[in-house]
Amino acid sequence: MLDKERTEQLFQRCYNRLLQLAEHYLNDEEEARDAVSDVFARVADGLKLPQDNPETYLLVCVRNECFARIRKMSVRERLKRNLTMDTERVTPVETEEEKLQELMDYAEQTLTPQTWRVFLLRFNEGLKYHEIAIRLSISEVAVYKHLTQALRQLRNHFKHETR
Repeated sequence: MLDKERTEQLFQRCYNRLLQLAEHYLNDEEEARDAVSDVFARVADGLKLPQDNPETYLLVCVRNECFARIRKMSVRERLKRNLTMDTERVTPVETEEEKLQELMDYAEQTLTPQTWRVFLLRFNEGLKYHEIAIRLSISEVAVYKHLTQALRQLRNHFKHETR
């Protein structure tokens, strides 16, 4: 267990770098601050850090916390964030909701039934590749290919529409 002074030093030394990493994954400054704070709360509660390189371990912890938060998001929230990252512009909430609904409608209409099922299982239910593969009786490679195809198709369609 780290003593209070060492924890504070570690916090001051690593916070900005950890926050930058979390913002990269979450694309939301407030959510990123919460993720980093949760990791440091676990450190304060007694999370054991390696003596030789605690900074690297904290980076991994923050990355994992971000992934956990992303997995908990609904498919709408994930797509909304991906659209925001792809278009790099801010639009009114009503417009974003309309675009998100348009994206979901387009995906349902144009993706093959199997690709649509894989897409929903991954982004709506948050299943891992191997879980999707088992549920649909396909290989993990097939899951990867379906998701790659779906995301490419959606990005291409909506990239051309925003211009």
